[in-house]
Amino acid sequence: MLTHDTAAGWSKARRPLDPARRSEWGAVAAKEASAAGPWGRAEILDASQVGSWDAAPQIDQQQASAWSRVAGRDIGTGGRWDTVAQKDLARRLGWDRSITPQDVRLRLLYSPRPALKDTLSGQAWYRCDEFGERFDAAAERAASLYIPVAGLVEFSFSGQRYVPSTTASVFFDFHYTAQQHAIQPVDSGLSVRFTPARILEQMRTMPWGWGTPTDPKPTGIVYPDYPGPVVVIDPPQEPDILETYMIANTVTLVVLPSGTPLDATNIRANLDIDSFAWSFSAELFGRTSLNLVVPDANGPKTVELTINGWVWRFLVERYSGSGKHPSERYSISGSSRTQLLDAPYAPQRSGLNAAMVSARNIIDDQLQNTGFSASWDTVGMGPPDWTLPAGAFSYQSQTPMQIIHRLAEVAGAVVRPEMAADGFTVLPRYREATWYWGGAVPDCIIPTEIVAEWGSEWSPQPQWNFVYVSGANYGVGVQVRRAGTAGDEPAADVIDDWITTVDVARSRGICELSKGGNQAIETRRIPLFEKGGSAPGLVLPAMLTECRDDDTTWRGLCLGTEISADGVGASRVWQTLKIERHYGSGN
Repeated sequence: MLTHDTAAGWSKARRPLDPARRSEWGAVAAKEASAAGPWGRAEILDASQVGSWDAAPQIDQQQASAWSRVAGRDIGTGGRWDTVAQKDLARRLGWDRSITPQDVRLRLLYSPRPALKDTLSGQAWYRCDEFGERFDAAAERAASLYIPVAGLVEFSFSGQRYVPSTTASVFFDFHYTAQQHAIQPVDSGLSVRFTPARILEQMRTMPWGWGTPTDPKPTGIVYPDYPGPVVVIDPPQEPDILETYMIANTVTLVVLPSGTPLDATNIRANLDIDSFAWSFSAELFGRTSLNLVVPDANGPKTVELTINGWVWRFLVERYSGSGKHPSERYSISGSSRTQLLDAPYAPQRSGLNAAMVSARNIIDDQLQNTGFSASWDTVGMGPPDWTLPAGAFSYQSQTPMQIIHRLAEVAGAVVRPEMAADGFTVLPRYREATWYWGGAVPDCIIPTEIVAEWGSEWSPQPQWNFVYVSGANYGVGVQVRRAGTAGDEPAADVIDDWITTVDVARSRGICELSKGGNQAIETRRIPLFEKGGSAPGLVLPAMLTECRDDDTTWRGLCLGTEISADGVGASRVWQTLKIERHYGSGN
């Protein structure tokens, strides 16, 4: 048992500030000898009733602090209250509070259980205890009382409940916290195996394709029951309708990398939907400009053409000249940089896949170490990617671009080259089937107010509504039929070794059926507005265009575009479009 007492130390009083209001503890000045008592040695009146100052009686040694004998000084001068001798320093309590909490190095812990030795190897609390021994909660509660070994610590409560003092320096906490155990499975011996579900009636499955948009304007609604991607096509920019269009055309043709300008005229740049490179031609004045672009030992020269902010880069592959005194004129022609992936620049190769490979991986493999990159949205815009089993992908004496172009053709897609960068895009020839053009979102709008010249040529085809698409030695055979028709007008069968999945066969079938029906080839000559200016800007092949004529509005597929810049100085710039127009439902 611990007993904590509080005592005040007796010491010499400090000197007061006001002598008139204090009394000195020392010698008092005698005012009147007859009325004053001497402060010297007192007279012993009754020695039997006097208490000794040097021997305090010990009432209870177990509950009291040890009082030592006061050292005798001088009975005549009295004993000092602040000079009590310290007899037993080891067993006394510090009355001067010299021990501070910072000096405490020993702490007594009373715990009903031994301390954990290694807390880092304990069981994780966020998972169940699958393999641990079963524990009994009732037995654990019965054995929860921990009795310390005799001799370590002794307590004496005198039959009373222990209540720690509110101002004590040391007290004990007898609170017990039960050990937390991880949850244990009841029947850990039983388990359920998860295996892939069985495939039943695989031949009767219905392939799910892309839905048909019914609202030309995206609603932004998120469908909670459809986990797939939602392709949002932004509506095209509305063109500015003006009474008069004033365009200050800027045309420059320079040699790279020096940037030396060329004296050129009659510049042409064109691209059709079935080509993988832009074509270019121009006429030069004088031999000085020709010498800057003549190919040398390092190969063809590169020129950069800028028309109203639109930039192209071409390889000068051919040139010719003619002259008549006193003038001479030279012609140059070439292609965009994607021509480097085809003959005569790229080598021809042969190959056969030994393992299953996807079409996207084939394109990446063909572009390895070439510096070119391919863009192919297999999820949103299409066409879909597909896999070819081992031995199905074989080719002989093919350049990288020939392989890429054939892969795109197998899926009903085209290759659109970049204008100035080393890259291209694989995209479907018909982003929407022709019978859905009436509700599709177009890529650009061509109003009749900007059309300078137009033309039309009737080019009908049979109204096909059924086509058989199949692989040769590998793959599947798919019958693609236009929904809502009897399937009685079959198109020519499409058989290719690289058609190995249902998705690619369906994509190719939609492309073939879209080519049929009553149609016309329309031509429109419009200005080439500044890049970032008024719509429609530059119209590219495979774009779905909306033509707003005086009497009707229709939609068609851009098959080709040609940019022409005639004259010297203030050139006249036009773009001529070739558009495939279909007559029938939805257009």
